[in-house]
Amino acid sequence: MNPVFKAESVVVVGVSEAIDNLGKNVVANLVNFGYRGTIYAVGPRGGEIFGRPIYRSIQELPGSAELAVILTPARLVSEMLEACGEKGVRWAVIETAGFEESGLVTGVALEREIMATCRKFGIHFVGPNCVGTADTASNLYTPFMLFAAPLRRGKIGVFAQSGGVGLSMAERVCRCGLGVSKFVSMGNKLDRDEVDYLAFAMDDPETEIIYLYLEGFKRGREFAELARRCEKPIVLHKSNTSAASLTIAHSHTAVLAADDQVVGAMCRECSIIRVHSLSEALGVLKGLSLPHLKGTNLAVISRSGGHAVVIADACTAWGFGLPPLESPIIDLAKSRARADVICLGNPLDLGDIYDLPLYSQLVEKVLQQDNIDGVVFMLVSQMMSEGQASRELLEKLSELSRKFGKPVATVVEIPFEERVRLEQNSNTPFFLDPVEAVEALAVQVRGRKTTPEAIAPPKPPEDGDTEKIEKWFVRIRAKNRQPLLHDALELIDICGVPAVPWRMARDLESGLEASRALGFPVALKAVAPSLLHKSDKGAIALDVCDADSLRSEWRRLEKISGDIAGIVVQKMVPTARELVIGGKNDPSFGPVVLTGLGGIMVEVLKDISIRLAPVDVQGAMEMLSELSGSRILGRFRGMREADLEAAAGILSKISLLISRFPQIREIDINPVSLGDSGEGALALDARLLIDLD
Repeated sequence: MNPVFKAESVVVVGVSEAIDNLGKNVVANLVNFGYRGTIYAVGPRGGEIFGRPIYRSIQELPGSAELAVILTPARLVSEMLEACGEKGVRWAVIETAGFEESGLVTGVALEREIMATCRKFGIHFVGPNCVGTADTASNLYTPFMLFAAPLRRGKIGVFAQSGGVGLSMAERVCRCGLGVSKFVSMGNKLDRDEVDYLAFAMDDPETEIIYLYLEGFKRGREFAELARRCEKPIVLHKSNTSAASLTIAHSHTAVLAADDQVVGAMCRECSIIRVHSLSEALGVLKGLSLPHLKGTNLAVISRSGGHAVVIADACTAWGFGLPPLESPIIDLAKSRARADVICLGNPLDLGDIYDLPLYSQLVEKVLQQDNIDGVVFMLVSQMMSEGQASRELLEKLSELSRKFGKPVATVVEIPFEERVRLEQNSNTPFFLDPVEAVEALAVQVRGRKTTPEAIAPPKPPEDGDTEKIEKWFVRIRAKNRQPLLHDALELIDICGVPAVPWRMARDLESGLEASRALGFPVALKAVAPSLLHKSDKGAIALDVCDADSLRSEWRRLEKISGDIAGIVVQKMVPTARELVIGGKNDPSFGPVVLTGLGGIMVEVLKDISIRLAPVDVQGAMEMLSELSGSRILGRFRGMREADLEAAAGILSKISLLISRFPQIREIDINPVSLGDSGEGALALDARLLIDLD
């Protein structure tokens, strides 16, 4: 993808001398910002722009170009790509709109055309329907809007599906003392998608922090696998979280493991920092740009006592310690105080000291204190006369931060005019809110990347009886229907998942026989395609204790639905603590596995943990520990600890099943009854949805 950012020659297709021509803006940005490569302009009317000829066709160019920027009507894009291919161009930025995003059949057809043309010539491209790209080192800018100034050069790569959001973030980054390395508006992601951009950013020496704004994933699983190996911090702003699923959920797992929850689980698993707004993203980026904390002890130094209290509260909330400052630091502050009216400590209130150069001396001494890992410095100044001194102080604090390798999160509360001047000229990140500064430092701890070996995907559990499972699928598909309860129970039996003893009965006599064999009391569960949630329709009879009761309940259950296939008879077992264990094949991320507190309240409580499948037993144990209600799985009001290892074993086996057999769309085991430690776990019910094709 290097030609998109470092091409030594660019052809802009769709240029004219008209005032409102967008192609002309591309050329203007390249010229104004000092791009040193060759610039060609192409437009059917010809003419001249910025002292350069506008060629009437790509064929007329005196030479080839490494990169083409295309802004023609959608119906002409394929033709332009054909001409580019014949001229030797192999990379393009297609900014034209009017393709699939239009919602029209013609737009989809046009996308097929340009893909066919690009495959013919081996052309790769960004877009279509995008704003463009930028590289602040080479000054290769392709956006179609006229920039007032180039983006500040920095180390943050901004890769956004939305051009508007991407440009907003790039501008904000440049106005808070940071800068941009690369900018990409992805558009429709027809050829290059989030995986390609992440792979590029991981290897780009000019990019140290990766910001992505996405509205959807094309290759979520590959993205996750790549992110898991990435040693650079990744900040993901994933929107479009409220879109309804395109398919009806047939299980608790499908309801609970909604698209956005799977994205959140992927982020936690792959050490991606997820944000939900531009302002949150900006705070995170500022925090990641500071030297990294080596511990969790901070010093708070503030010119305002009230702000110091606010910062101290935030430090406590985020788990930071505030150790006492050493005596020489306190003594220095006291020696310059106007009156002995403030009790000095940590936080260090400098409200009685009007000596800005002294502030940097104090910060330097604090940074030298061994048990201080970072500083939050609050500068409050409403005096315009301190403007120059304030700017110099901020630069000095930045130098000290780099010198000692410890973060100094500087918060400014200054006049508006001074803030604007700071935004235009500061070369170091600063904060406008004290709590934001503390949260930014907390992100360093929360989002710290571990080594690739430490975050390697887990080893899958031992393989089950694959041959028997494959025969099960053949048998079910031959029936041309979705699996029923007894089918699902049979499958988990094959997989080695312990289940309460059960039998399928087609008539009353076989039901009585099954009950005597299993031993009363038993549970009866009507089996029918229409009985998705049996308890909602009264299709379950529990604690059936003798033959007479069984006959009565049997007759009741038979009348519930016209498509009754039989009744499953199960041995009644006592239950105290229950889980749901399930999995599904996510459209973007493939197989995922879920667990949570189970039973009939599962969709009400929504206390769940999700992972990409498969997971090993250790990973399954971690999932169980993440549940908000995990306390009731331990020792609780005289109850012994539940058999979590047995539950983890079931979870691991289900994760392997869903990952090895992609024809499974959804699987639910709910509830799984947990015995006390050492007593095991038993599946009481199962539901399955598969692809029948």
